[in-house]
Amino acid sequence: MNLLIQSLLIGFVALFGYANAIMGSSMLDRPLVISPLVGLVLGDLQMGIMVGATLELVWLGAFPVGASNPPDMVSGTIIGASFVISSGSEAGTAVALAVPIATLVLMLSNILMMFVIPQLCCVMADRNAAKGNVKGVEHAHLLAVSIFLIPLSLLVAVSYYVGAPFIADIVKSIPAFITHGLEVATGIIPAIGFAMLARMIMTKDVAAFFFGGFLLSAYLQVPVLGVALMACVIVIVTMTIKKDTSMKMEVVQDDNEF
Repeated sequence: MNLLIQSLLIGFVALFGYANAIMGSSMLDRPLVISPLVGLVLGDLQMGIMVGATLELVWLGAFPVGASNPPDMVSGTIIGASFVISSGSEAGTAVALAVPIATLVLMLSNILMMFVIPQLCCVMADRNAAKGNVKGVEHAHLLAVSIFLIPLSLLVAVSYYVGAPFIADIVKSIPAFITHGLEVATGIIPAIGFAMLARMIMTKDVAAFFFGGFLLSAYLQVPVLGVALMACVIVIVTMTIKKDTSMKMEVVQDDNEF
């Protein structure tokens, strides 16, 4: 597969990821989804999955809240994963590429959302709404979506087409001690990701189960899959007990009515 076709397919992957905004926020823009698709396009699905898992931990808590937007995960994931796969580097190298790229593309995305789309599409929609032209409002909406999706997707595709050989040479010229440092940093990232996740879900009701799972894994050498299956059993038993208790309470209340 030549570079042009790969770049076009990379652009379609980017379009798929950015379309998450118009498909109900179905998490299609997450690295775990996007990076394996890049791996399929470039012929290395395994590395695509590895890079996706690594970058997912980087952006584990990255969700837009109000006016605060996280770095652009789609561009960072695609460009980071594609350059790592093309150059044959380790998954940790994707972090060094993805984070600054995602931050830069976020700036472009903000320009589109704050200046271009309001000036063109919102004015167009208001003008057609004042005239009672429903089709015109629909066209303004579709134009706004196109202005957001197409330029960003083209930017990702062109970046890969122009920069793939250049970035591959740069990555190969990186000294070994820097690459090793990135690998060490990548090993720390899962701990940070799990800490962020624990911070979001930790309450006094689930703390005992959290530390129980840690003890099973650390001291009894139970695999993670085994801990997960035990957690499923505990959840099923707990839900069954709660259901039986609620049914008994309903029966007691009915008896008191007579």
